[in-house]
Amino acid sequence: MLAVVVILNIMCKNVIPFEDWKKLGEEKFKTDDVKQFRFKCPNCKETQTAQDFIDAKVEGASEKFFFSCIGRWVENRGCNLTLGGLLQIHETEVVTSDGNNVAVFEFAE
Repeated sequence: MLAVVVILNIMCKNVIPFEDWKKLGEEKFKTDDVKQFRFKCPNCKETQTAQDFIDAKVEGASEKFFFSCIGRWVENRGCNLTLGGLLQIHETEVVTSDGNNVAVFEFAE
């Protein structure tokens, strides 16, 4: 199993500190309100924001919007992919202040 994890981590193209990632989002979306940053599910290509999760009353929205497709909770939207599972199809990981790498969806156009 360790070999699989190592191979999957090698496939990740971008590893970026949280503050740099947040700054990229602020520049792209012209706001410092992270709830307005748009993300794209790598599986179904659905785009979503934290505000979408909040409006849909998804419990724990602030911990889900950047790595789980909204379709896991909202009918007729997206799919049920989460990057927290075995399937690791993400391209970017954000390094948190405590040194953990967190898989994230790419910013949407």
